[in-house]
Amino acid sequence: GSRRFFVGSGSSSSLIEEARTSVTTSEETGSSSTATTNTTHDSPREGDDAKEKVMKPDDFITVLTYSQSPYDDFRRSMQEMIQARLHHRGKVNWEFMEELLFCYINLNDKKSYRYILRAFVDLVVALRENPCRIPAGSPKVRGNQDMRKKRGDVT
Repeated sequence: GSRRFFVGSGSSSSLIEEARTSVTTSEETGSSSTATTNTTHDSPREGDDAKEKVMKPDDFITVLTYSQSPYDDFRRSMQEMIQARLHHRGKVNWEFMEELLFCYINLNDKKSYRYILRAFVDLVVALRENPCRIPAGSPKVRGNQDMRKKRGDVT
């Protein structure tokens, strides 16, 4: 199944306040997802002396879920990660995007890679087209028949 990686931001409205693992299952056929959430909400308050907290694996929890639409879920999750990064005045550069992709790849089964890669590529294309805005929906992709009609290949 497909799995996804989440990191909660400091402004998260998550109901999870302590590290715990829960498993969600669905009776409908779907693919599995793993969500990893940061459960710490520390923020620097002491001016320049405050240092960024180093996150450790124990600072996250993993939740197994099932998805009817893994592409949409991966894309939405990646968008949330980018928005959280921008919200905290972070840069969304290629280094960040590469790290994001590898997090998803490393946390998920090989059979999920096609959904992860498709969502990632669609987001990168959308960001390159309009770097000031994070796209909210799936891009409109022309089908093969539309492309052939444009080239004159279809009778």
